[in-house]
Amino acid sequence: MASLSLDIAVAVSVWVEVLLYGVYISLFFESLYIVVKKKMINTRPARVFLTVSIAMFFLITLHIALNLYRLLRGFILLREAVTPHDYFLDLGRWDNVAHDLINAITTWLADFLVIYRCFLVWNNNYYIIILPALMVCMSIIANAVALHLFTRVPYGTIFGPELVHWMNTIYSLAFAQNSMTTSLIAYKIWRQDRRSVAAGITTGEKTSLIPVVRIVVESAAIYLLELLVLIILYALKHNAQFILQEAAVPTVGIVFTLMTVRIALRSSKTLMTTARAQGTTQPHIAFHWAATDSDSKVTSGQVTSDATGEFECSCKRR
Repeated sequence: MASLSLDIAVAVSVWVEVLLYGVYISLFFESLYIVVKKKMINTRPARVFLTVSIAMFFLITLHIALNLYRLLRGFILLREAVTPHDYFLDLGRWDNVAHDLINAITTWLADFLVIYRCFLVWNNNYYIIILPALMVCMSIIANAVALHLFTRVPYGTIFGPELVHWMNTIYSLAFAQNSMTTSLIAYKIWRQDRRSVAAGITTGEKTSLIPVVRIVVESAAIYLLELLVLIILYALKHNAQFILQEAAVPTVGIVFTLMTVRIALRSSKTLMTTARAQGTTQPHIAFHWAATDSDSKVTSGQVTSDATGEFECSCKRR
């Protein structure tokens, strides 16, 4: 059985979540500033990303507030009546069910944004997102069953046979779906960059979309790595999985806002550098939404940014 006691795991998990929440909240307001400053809310996709991102912010904030409430009750207010160990083993308590429900809803919203971004990058191709969307639907069903079982199983059965299959399904679906959508997005951007190079439009690193691919993959890798460790810890029945479970909530927000900030910083830096350049190629970098026809003549490289709009590197010859 796990060597880390449950009460210590819960205390550490809340501390880690608070730490990550501090990182997330700074990135969230910085990304919000970028959206407002660049006036990137004039299109429907941009408004969708902004609205869902704000909803995620409130859910993540509510999740950490509820976790602090549980910590206070478990270690202080109910310490004499119920030990912290027994308190956190009671999966059917309303605060535990509510806290897991918020976790699930936040994850579903993040999955929706990833799938929606993939849909836009692939030129509104519905076939591309069928499998990821089915995975999210399966995840919703698995989460609903798990939450229902929380109210019916006895103490300490988070690793029991009643829940183990459903929890493994939830974690595996989240990992597979995010891996698939991230790979599809990265591949589409990479292919667009290769076409731009072949057409002579992309002439160097300043106009290449490869750095954007790196940003997308690196940002998504943070959450994927966390999910992978969580899957391993749960399979080992180690209480440290609670730490990763709580950390996953602010990490979802960090991934989305970090992508927005990094792409915006690269856009601004490239624009300032190329604006002073003289030659036959005049690069223009901007954030906006646009659809491209994959069969048409290559004239630009385009990629969806995180939660704001579309990053376009358009280099026209003269």
